[in-house]
Amino acid sequence: MKTKIILLSLCFSLVFFSCKNEPKNEPKTEVKEDLPPTFDVAVDLVIPSDEELILFYKDGTNEWFEEDKAVWASVKGNAAAQTVIFNMPEGVMPTDLRFDIGRNEYKGLKNIEIKKISMSYLNNKFEIPQEKFGMYFKPNQYITFDEATKLYSFKTDEKGNYDAFFETTPALYPEFAKVAAF
Repeated sequence: MKTKIILLSLCFSLVFFSCKNEPKNEPKTEVKEDLPPTFDVAVDLVIPSDEELILFYKDGTNEWFEEDKAVWASVKGNAAAQTVIFNMPEGVMPTDLRFDIGRNEYKGLKNIEIKKISMSYLNNKFEIPQEKFGMYFKPNQYITFDEATKLYSFKTDEKGNYDAFFETTPALYPEFAKVAAF
């Protein structure tokens, strides 16, 4: 009988003390901080070769396009259309853009097709469809556009130099202000 009482009190103590310190399994709620809005530029394109795309910007603090005012994207080549999104750094409202194809070295890039470019900030958005792309962006001397196929091709100059990019036209400047308005 003594043994039963000792065993019973030992079991009671074990249950009492082990349950007392056991943490409760309450569901954890994660508080996600709202990320600040950024000015974003999305480019829908068909680019069959792997390439670096660079979006340089001016934001009122720089007169020229500079390396430290650029957003980079590595793109895997694909025969299907894909969207490349450039998120500007927090607080940046661009006043001008330059869209570079590649890193100043000609690698035999195959022809690309730009389907659409969209700029957005908060609930404001401006889209440039393929048929109006030339109104807002113009290619430099290293890029040739074929109106019939809607394809851009790339070339070097007579000295072998290569620096293919699209620069904005003045028609795009008022659209920056409309998208950035909040």
